[in-house]
Amino acid sequence: MPIFSVIIPVFNGGEYLERALTSVFGQSLQDFEVIVVDDGSTDHSVEEARTIKDSRLSILSQPNAGAPSALNRGIAIARGEYVAFLDADDLWAPGKLQRQLEAFIAHPEADLSFTGLSYIDPNDQPLGLPERRPVGVFTFQQLFIDYAPGSSSVIAARREALKQAGGFDPAMLYLFDIDLVLRISRLRPGNVLGIPEPLTLYRRHAGQQTSNWRIIAEYWTKVADKYKALEPIQTKRLAVQAQMNRNRYLSYLAYEQGDPHTAWSLLRGTYKENPIEFLIDLRNWKLGLACRSELFLPVRVYRWLANQVGLRHVVVRPKAQ
Repeated sequence: MPIFSVIIPVFNGGEYLERALTSVFGQSLQDFEVIVVDDGSTDHSVEEARTIKDSRLSILSQPNAGAPSALNRGIAIARGEYVAFLDADDLWAPGKLQRQLEAFIAHPEADLSFTGLSYIDPNDQPLGLPERRPVGVFTFQQLFIDYAPGSSSVIAARREALKQAGGFDPAMLYLFDIDLVLRISRLRPGNVLGIPEPLTLYRRHAGQQTSNWRIIAEYWTKVADKYKALEPIQTKRLAVQAQMNRNRYLSYLAYEQGDPHTAWSLLRGTYKENPIEFLIDLRNWKLGLACRSELFLPVRVYRWLANQVGLRHVVVRPKAQ
């Protein structure tokens, strides 16, 4: 039985799938199986993956039903004690699985661990954006307020915990990882562990569906409503701060899509949720400055500032004549 089962859902993975698989087979820990689930792709990426001659690789196919359904199909046949997830357009650093195994051994109470991440472009080059470096134990309350993992590609979980939590919700076509991590965090105290090393390389590229702020807003509401029903007392107390963080993230997405007016409106909504909390969070100041500085800073300086804040694909609109 392998230590890890690695599940990669694919829908038109293009050139990225081969790179993702290379990063898995290049792990320092080699005791794993890889399960690729083709979710109705219409390109040739999965056919190219079939040419890989490695007995640890299995490729399943299904009609297009969404990533949660594909992930659940992989979980259903997984044999590893731990299950790790990787999006087809992301990469892992060579020590990723080894580090997570060490964390599980050192913390037997942990059902789920997630690494830090850094950001790369379509050509695997660093974007120079601020890295995520989570440290220590994360509670349901912390994750509900401000979702620290940031990507499903950073996550590894005990297979038994995945089954106990019920797997992914097929109705959650977006933010399905947030929904699952929140459910796992409710299984027992202190069972979600952050690993600070940025061992996951999260690829940002044009056309990512997760960059559409309207879709993300819709599914954030679905997630919040689900846990308001499950944890009415806790979530009522946490709702304002969670909404504030959500609005700031949506503001990031709107600005990156070249809509600074909407971005500013969303950020103002963040302020209205809780003015005091807004003012003491440096992230709000940075984003607000970046949003407004386009009006008066030289383009080169403005782009540098936006990069420091964590914005990418920034569209600089021409000034009115």
